[in-house]
Amino acid sequence: MVKKRAVARAPGASGVQLGEESVRALILQGAANVVAKRGVRAASVEDILKASGISRRTFYRFHQNKDEVLVALYRMGTDELLAACRRVVAAETDPVRQLAGCVDAHLRNASELGRLMFVLGGEAQRHESPLHARRMHVHAELVELLAASGAGQRAAKRVDPLMYRGLLLSLEGVTRFVLEEGDEGRDVTPASIERARRVMMRIASAAISGEGAGVTKVPTL
Repeated sequence: MVKKRAVARAPGASGVQLGEESVRALILQGAANVVAKRGVRAASVEDILKASGISRRTFYRFHQNKDEVLVALYRMGTDELLAACRRVVAAETDPVRQLAGCVDAHLRNASELGRLMFVLGGEAQRHESPLHARRMHVHAELVELLAASGAGQRAAKRVDPLMYRGLLLSLEGVTRFVLEEGDEGRDVTPASIERARRVMMRIASAAISGEGAGVTKVPTL
């Protein structure tokens, strides 16, 4: 079966035949550049067309509007995060190391995609945003993953998933604060990422492994 082809026209070019995956990649790369520079609300379809070198006709063959592109862009990043967390949970049996791997995967995104992560992450926190449902889905997936892992099993009782939900929100908040301090994601330094990791691992390890006098017991179902 011959794969369907799409035509993308770069400004000033006579036209280049590109496969569908290449066109999708160009649109997403263009959208990433525009959103990182201008923000979600100021960015327009026209801006994305100029940044990606895609014709309007071709764009609308793949996406109905700007919101669809933003969801695809956000989904790509969150899919990678989920995949990384699943790999580390499958490879590690120690609960703290499992959490450390997930924290590191999250902070890699913050280090490499700081500005984009700040913009899309802020947008996804808005309940009316088209990204919000995806954010909630990712949280649910991570909660389920951790609850089924070594971290989620204690004394034959299942750890209350709400604890993991709260933990994820806390770690998300630490990352957002560090990105905001780094010129809203434009100037994220290795030192700031390491600072975030130390704080996040303290929170995560204490939540999972903290025991002793004066320490609230891990909530179980």
